Amino acid sequence: MTCIESELLMGEGEMNEALQDHLTGCSACRILWSELEANRHVLRAMGLETIPAAPIQIHPAHHSNATPWWKWTSAAAALLITLGAAWWASRPVKPPQIVSIDVKVTGVAPKAELPYVKAEIPAMLTPRVRVVPVANAEPLRVKMLTPDPDVVIYWLVDSKGE
Repeated sequence: MTCIESELLMGEGEMNEALQDHLTGCSACRILWSELEANRHVLRAMGLETIPAAPIQIHPAHHSNATPWWKWTSAAAALLITLGAAWWASRPVKPPQIVSIDVKVTGVAPKAELPYVKAEIPAMLTPRVRVVPVANAEPLRVKMLTPDPDVVIYWLVDSKGE
C-alpha cells in the first residue's frame, strides 16, 4: 500500500490490516495517524460541551405600533427634495430675449405735418434711425446697431409698407 492510499483511508477514519502493516513500516504516516486520532477525540469532546447562551436584553417599546419621529421627518424631507428637484428639472428653458420693433410705414408726410410725440423709450431699445422725408420711390433703409459689433441689421421698407 502506498502513502497516498493510506492517507485516503486515514482521512475516512477506517483501519484495516493493510493500513496497520503500512503504519508499522512508515513513520510519516504513523505521525499523521496519531494527529488525526487526537483531532477526532478533541472534536468529540467539544461536541459534549454546552456553551452558555448570551443574555438577551429586551427593551420595552413605548408604543407598540409607533414609528420614531425622525423616520417620518426624514421621509417627508426626502419627498420634498425629490419633488423640488423634479419641478426644477421639468421647467421649460427660457427663450433668448428677443427685442422686436414693429415699424409700419403708411406713407411719406411732409416735414411740417409730422407731429411731435415725446415718449419714454429705454436707451438700449432705441435704434439709431434717421428719418428723412423722401418724395421718390426708393425703399426706406433702416440700420439697427446691436450690442454685438459684428451684427448689424438692415431693413428695407418699400413705399407700400411691405
